[in-house]
Amino acid sequence: MSFDRTGNQIILALLGLTLAFAGASAGSLLLLRPAPAHGAYAPPRIEAQQAAPAVYAALPTLTVTLNDGGRLQELRVRVVLEFDPATPLETVTPHLPRIADAISRRLLEADPAELRGAEGPLYVKDALRYVANKTMRPLKLRQVLIQDMLLR
Repeated sequence: MSFDRTGNQIILALLGLTLAFAGASAGSLLLLRPAPAHGAYAPPRIEAQQAAPAVYAALPTLTVTLNDGGRLQELRVRVVLEFDPATPLETVTPHLPRIADAISRRLLEADPAELRGAEGPLYVKDALRYVANKTMRPLKLRQVLIQDMLLR
């Protein structure tokens, strides 16, 4: 008889533990429920002004002949400069020939090895950013965009 009582007590204890774990997991599901999906709530009304498009100015195609000591290589670059929307294009346009001339001189001094691979466009962008910011002192260049770059 004592075996039946001990067996029943073990079964009741295991049943009680199972119910306790089930209650704990249900409680944790309520506390840790996932966030609602994007769009479940109405998006906040933002009365923002329409963002004005940036001002873009294209430099003339730059063609530079580079000498690496043994042979001549030609670099052809097409670049667009991006300015703040508040900058009028009429104030940028007179500076473009000076920027093209200055960057051509700067690229003539570059070693063709610096212009190869993934670092070539970075070199051109940095040089252009420096020259453009120096030439157009009060105007601020936002970004340099390389449309095409070919070194052959």
